[in-house]
Amino acid sequence: MSSMPSVSPDSIGISGDTPAGMLASAPHSEATLSIVAATGVAILVITACLAAMDAFPRLRRLAGPVIAVGSMSLTAYVYHIVAIWLLNTEEATVPPLYILLGFIASVTVLATIWSRFFQRGPLEWLMGRATGIARRIQ
Repeated sequence: MSSMPSVSPDSIGISGDTPAGMLASAPHSEATLSIVAATGVAILVITACLAAMDAFPRLRRLAGPVIAVGSMSLTAYVYHIVAIWLLNTEEATVPPLYILLGFIASVTVLATIWSRFFQRGPLEWLMGRATGIARRIQ
């Protein structure tokens, strides 16, 4: 154990709402540099994944379930919200990790099966129909 005190941006008076705080790059500071860095890492990961898909065609087949969930992300998000509401997870006796793994497995299986028969997820299709009227208005 170290006797040195923990130093965080808040402990030295630097927070995201001050000019100095806008330059903080501590983890979870939600300051400008932290947000820019997180965005940069996300762009790098997405670019690497897309490059890997182009370089290794067999990888696309292995990534099929992930692609299926990504093609119906709105449906997956709503599914999770409804499942959390129905399961009442605040009173669950099962460890949260098992609930999370169950959500991931179930949405992956359902999305993979759905994508074999339909091009879009059910909520994505519904949103497409609802906003299709705007295309006709000029």
